[in-house]
Amino acid sequence: MKRNILLGATAIAFNSSAFAVEPAAYTTDAGVVITPIVAIQYKYDDNIYNQDANTQGSEILTLSPTANFLLDDGINNYQIDVGLESGSFFNNSDDNYLEGFLHFNTHLEASSTSRLDISLEANKEVERRGSGITEGSGAAVAKPLSYNNQLASLTYEYGGLSSPGRIALSGSYYNKNYTNFSELTEAYNYNRYTLGSTFYYSSNDTTDIVFDIKGGNTNYDLVETSSRDSSFYTALVGIQWEATALTSGSFKIGQEEKSFSDEGRESFKGIGWEANVDWKPLTYSTLSLETSRRAKEPDTEGDYIKETVYSANWAHSWSELLSTNVNYTYVNEDYTSLTNRLDKTNALYIDVNYKFKRWVDVALFIEHLDKDSTNDSIIYDKSIVGLNFTFSL
Repeated sequence: MKRNILLGATAIAFNSSAFAVEPAAYTTDAGVVITPIVAIQYKYDDNIYNQDANTQGSEILTLSPTANFLLDDGINNYQIDVGLESGSFFNNSDDNYLEGFLHFNTHLEASSTSRLDISLEANKEVERRGSGITEGSGAAVAKPLSYNNQLASLTYEYGGLSSPGRIALSGSYYNKNYTNFSELTEAYNYNRYTLGSTFYYSSNDTTDIVFDIKGGNTNYDLVETSSRDSSFYTALVGIQWEATALTSGSFKIGQEEKSFSDEGRESFKGIGWEANVDWKPLTYSTLSLETSRRAKEPDTEGDYIKETVYSANWAHSWSELLSTNVNYTYVNEDYTSLTNRLDKTNALYIDVNYKFKRWVDVALFIEHLDKDSTNDSIIYDKSIVGLNFTFSL
């Protein structure tokens, strides 16, 4: 749910080389393992407001300190992640931002047949000008939009890992609230509740047949935008496998439905899917393929977006010190509304990572984004080139 579709489409690429360092951790007397990481990024973005004409570029410097706290007894574990990211724009300080996150995760096993996972997240994030709500109109606001979001999720799984069948019950709550430019943003504050159940049937030691059912509600805070309130439901069936040392993956396909409280809005009923395959012909080389289709909540116009994503990622280690990563993502977004808007985005990302020391990595990266749309104000392309420096203990 982070940022806009373009950044979301290349999230795997941006995170591909983080973190290749081998950080040393500090262990307290109580057994808590603390692992700090500091990342510094210097890059040039030739189109910071995602415009088709009169583009503006800027050098950007980001500083991202993070820390992981882990208590693990070999079966149960408790984990806290905390971090900040500050961004400084050389050409316009109005675009500077500060983000932060605090995450808690725990995995508990009461017995060999009973497992519980709990995840809590609190995030403070920004929406860059020219993206999200201000897509196509970055000049409409004087600085980036800021918002807070929280996520709480729980999954309980019953059944032995080696038994023929097991079942998982899950629930989650997500909330998003913008914190500035209320006259523009308050209509887009919402919360979502989700409940689900997944049944796994093991056909052999390496393959599970999966039945996944999920449903929930999305509710907007303002009465004026309550017509966007909706309920959703998905039922998927598929397999997940790790058949050999070379390949692993999963594939699920099924029915997805989305209906609105306002009968004037168009409901969705159609095919949805999730699939990924990792092929590792060599211990130092991995090819990953992913695709998905879903009905997605729009940032601005439309009742919903029929989003289809295809992604390919190749990670290769040329030596103990040098590795590369190449990612290509294609996103098709079909907006269901009176505008009949259709967006197509191509994103290419390449990085070269050098392990300067055990505790220092340097990565050179290049990214190119090309977005086409039936809405002329949304069309643009941009290129980004930069350096990442990652430090640990």
